[in-house]
Amino acid sequence: MSGSDVLSEIFSRGAVRHGDEWIELHSNVSEDEGRYLQELVTAADATRTLEVGMAYGISTVFILEALAKRTAAPSHIAIDPFQNSDWKGIGLANVDRAGYRSLLEFHEAPSEFVLPGLASAGHTIDFALIDGWHSFDQALVEFFYVSRMLRVGGIVAFDDADWPGLTKLMRFILTLPGYALYGGQGRTLAPSTVGRFRQRLADTGVGHRLLRPEFRRRNWELGIHHRCVAFQKLNASALDMRFFRDF
Repeated sequence: MSGSDVLSEIFSRGAVRHGDEWIELHSNVSEDEGRYLQELVTAADATRTLEVGMAYGISTVFILEALAKRTAAPSHIAIDPFQNSDWKGIGLANVDRAGYRSLLEFHEAPSEFVLPGLASAGHTIDFALIDGWHSFDQALVEFFYVSRMLRVGGIVAFDDADWPGLTKLMRFILTLPGYALYGGQGRTLAPSTVGRFRQRLADTGVGHRLLRPEFRRRNWELGIHHRCVAFQKLNASALDMRFFRDF
């Protein structure tokens, strides 16, 4: 089967195969998000990609399908400490069924242990998807090491970006001079009446001083209100040790 065949079968059934059993699909990227990831791979002119959080391997197959079309020597690193426990090895099986196993370097260990080793070994990447544990601290550690490896012009994307810990992290990334918002895909959160009121208040000098940063500029105004959000690395300049901007 091709990658497209595997993905079509999964989405048409709403389930993934585990031997002779079909397991209801959950915790996965949608078809639209998968196509968006492929657009990002193309936009980053990627040959080397990385993914934190493999699960059923749907995003993995999307990424590998895009890589295989672009270069004769692609490589993709996937990190998932729970692949053969919680996910029953289904992600790896889907990669095998799609014919992409030779392109995959898989690590079944926590990302906070794998990523420093990859960075220390001198790995460079063009695109990364962070879709692991969605707490602020975990995703921050993952972004830190991904950023060390990501080349200038490369793109890093976050799935489930509407989770509170990730939106907080994305607000931090927007303060960094080396990164810019690239775009987003998926459901959006429309500004509420309360949100509009807070924004009008923030526009006043007094309101701006009184309100916390997240109320001065709401996530929808910053453009980080999508299900999947991507940032592009603009430069590799090191931050001054005194650098800080409220977020």
